[in-house]
Amino acid sequence: MPLPVPNLDDRRFDDLVAEAKARLASHLPELTQIAPGDPLNSFVDLFAWLTETILYRANLIPERQRRVFLNLLQIPVRAARPAKGIVCVDAGPTSVLPAALLADGSQLRAGKQVLTAVGELQPTCLSLQVLIKQKLEAADLAALGLTLQDLQEQYGLRNGQRPEPFQPRRFEPVKEVLDLTGSLDRSFYLACIAPRQLEGQIALLRSHLAGVAFNIGIAPADDLDGEAINELNPRKLIWELISTGEAGETIYLPLDVLADSSKGGRQTGVVRLRLPKNPALFQAFVPTDPMFSGVGDRPPELADQVEAGRVTFWLRLRCPEHPKLQLGYLGLNAVDVLAQGLQQDLLVGMGTGQPDQVVVLPDQNIEAATLQLDVEENGAWVRWQQVAFLAGQAADARVYRLNPQSGYVYFGDGTAGRRPPSGSRIRIAAYLFGGGNAGNLPAGTIKEVVNGSSRYKIRHEWPLQGGLDAETVEQAEKRIPQFLTHRNRAVTQQDFKIITEANPLNPVARAEVLVGFLPGASIRAARDGVPGVVSVFVLPPAEPALGHTPKPNQGLLKDVFAYLLQRTMVGTELYVLSPEFVPIAVSVKVQVRDIETEQQTLRDVQQTLLEYLWPLAPGGARGAGWPLGAEVRANELLTQAARVAGVQAVNALSLFQRGSKGWRRLPADETVSLTKYQLPELLGVRADSGSGTPALPDGIGLLEGQTPDDSLGVAVPVIPDIC
Repeated sequence: MPLPVPNLDDRRFDDLVAEAKARLASHLPELTQIAPGDPLNSFVDLFAWLTETILYRANLIPERQRRVFLNLLQIPVRAARPAKGIVCVDAGPTSVLPAALLADGSQLRAGKQVLTAVGELQPTCLSLQVLIKQKLEAADLAALGLTLQDLQEQYGLRNGQRPEPFQPRRFEPVKEVLDLTGSLDRSFYLACIAPRQLEGQIALLRSHLAGVAFNIGIAPADDLDGEAINELNPRKLIWELISTGEAGETIYLPLDVLADSSKGGRQTGVVRLRLPKNPALFQAFVPTDPMFSGVGDRPPELADQVEAGRVTFWLRLRCPEHPKLQLGYLGLNAVDVLAQGLQQDLLVGMGTGQPDQVVVLPDQNIEAATLQLDVEENGAWVRWQQVAFLAGQAADARVYRLNPQSGYVYFGDGTAGRRPPSGSRIRIAAYLFGGGNAGNLPAGTIKEVVNGSSRYKIRHEWPLQGGLDAETVEQAEKRIPQFLTHRNRAVTQQDFKIITEANPLNPVARAEVLVGFLPGASIRAARDGVPGVVSVFVLPPAEPALGHTPKPNQGLLKDVFAYLLQRTMVGTELYVLSPEFVPIAVSVKVQVRDIETEQQTLRDVQQTLLEYLWPLAPGGARGAGWPLGAEVRANELLTQAARVAGVQAVNALSLFQRGSKGWRRLPADETVSLTKYQLPELLGVRADSGSGTPALPDGIGLLEGQTPDDSLGVAVPVIPDIC
């Protein structure tokens, strides 16, 4: 329990006046009644005010002591943090040539809030449409009155080729999440469209866009805010230009990524791409027959055929590391912005030659890392360096100390740090200032580029976030007990589990720790009982769904490893791993109580078995996820199916395990044995009414001995009949 901060004296002005009058009445009985206009009242008020001022200063002593204690613990009071975001700046709709460059440090305005652009931007007149090839399942085809055989005949597929049906789906950025979960090829298709005013000048526009730096704003679907954002590991996004080869085939040309402040879409930022210098590579992909839009590797069809004719070029975005990538926003002509003002080339004082000179900057809440201070020496500007402490510096060191909250700059005394020469000018080359909650601006707030005239058009479609006011001493003091309690160190096995599941970088739904488990070149070469080794197995969050087992990707493993590595003790050999998943399938034959609710009962049986084998809650007998290394028994699953409301009896249940030659039906008395680093992965579950031997669930493969289908898949669009 934290100790209470003492208040040395809580008397206020009215209390002091009343006490003074009581003392006067005691020591001077003749002053039993003081009239309201008596001059003695003025003296009483004056001394009461002076006493209150002294008490106020005395009560500041505990706050000063708390500040010193925070400094000793290296827990400084956090400065104001600026909000960050992106803004799109478009050129005019009739601008064939790229508009004037928006320079780094340009100022924007949202009411009284001043913002600063970070990085340069080449505005264009293009707009964006984001599409995917939405995969159609067998049930979707049946609803449209089609079969795979119909599509195979319609598109004339031969030589074992099989159709992969899809329909183009257009996303509306900001209004919905951009999701690759249902994508056929795990890719976003970005159509960059010219305005209708330039419909007859597409070729000229392409020639002027060739070779330019092209800015695309990107924001994640999950808002990760706070200091943890700085610890994120970048994620690799693949940006490609879609073009055609010499034989008319579709080719994908990788684009050079000049900069990516979004860290691969992990945080809101801007990706700067270099477009090819050859304008002949830009293609619109407008087929004469809409039936062939999107066939194979071609981009999907746009709903508006007029806009399709104005496509300047197509881009494809994918992420092999995260094939089911989700984004919150994509936009063209974007630039990073900070909710801070910018000061440049500002004279702030003259050197006095006296020790411990102090210069007051015109602003407070200075971004210390951006301050550039020059002192004039022999007619030339010389850059001085910022240090945390002046004590211990050399006598001739050109250094200064900054108090970012107050905007005070402190120079040395000639013994520890050099004094600015008498009569020398002191200049601020640049610094950013401001920040706080006021910079958290909703979308549509930023509407003006300062000194940008009318040549720019502002689109503020994604909010600015992350701004925090400066921390008070009381707020900083609340962090002391937490810091002293755990010191953010993983020592025990439970420490590793708690810190991993609470990490702010990448969400972890479950962490299991194996002490002494050392993985080798392969999982089979692993050793157990090795001193000093800690292996942490992690799983990301996911809802129970067939075919969506929560498997950690490389990005999650890297993020958790980097986070834990800073919190482990010296001598600990740390590994962050994915469990090995053993593919299984379950098929069951049941007798239902009521034939009218048969289908619902069968679906409930499937969902019950899925949830019971799920590696996260509510899986397993204890509802915390299937235990790591626990064997799977057919009798245990049969019991779960029998508990479903509506099931009269379970007639038969078969458990399947996939091997190198296909699926194998396990005998009734055989279990799926798992090692300590394995979990079951349910790839198929089937529930039918009646009796007999349960069949292998559809769509997951073949039983051992069956002949596989070696046909090749070809993406084909499904065109609905529209009257």
